[in-house]
Amino acid sequence: MYASDTREQDFPKEKRRAAAPSFVKLARNYLLVALVVALFGAIYESASFGVYSWFMLYAWAIPMLLGTVPALMAATSAKPIRIHRTAVRFWNAGIATLTVGALFTGVVQIYGTQSGWSWAYGIAGSFLLLIAILYGFFK
Repeated sequence: MYASDTREQDFPKEKRRAAAPSFVKLARNYLLVALVVALFGAIYESASFGVYSWFMLYAWAIPMLLGTVPALMAATSAKPIRIHRTAVRFWNAGIATLTVGALFTGVVQIYGTQSGWSWAYGIAGSFLLLIAILYGFFK
């Protein structure tokens, strides 16, 4: 027997429920990520001798607005929401890419230079979010 031969009906309901993404846990994780990013930004800017970057200041808002808020809305919804795990993974990757891109751009700006790669994070993150939305609608 191979792992690909197993079906959802082969498992008890408790295990099937555990496989679905828990929106409360997802919201908690994104809240923790937002706090860690805010703490990193505060520490980095405190050591930057008064130089600051708007990207570094507001990098925490990306996981908060794109991660915590939608997860809490889904968790408190009256109607149960089912989202395919692949769509959630693409969404998570998009948020991570945008957050890392904001931190990278903030570090580069605080350093006092420019990078030609800053725009790539925004495009890649937006593309991953778009894939997640399209996958969620058509799957």
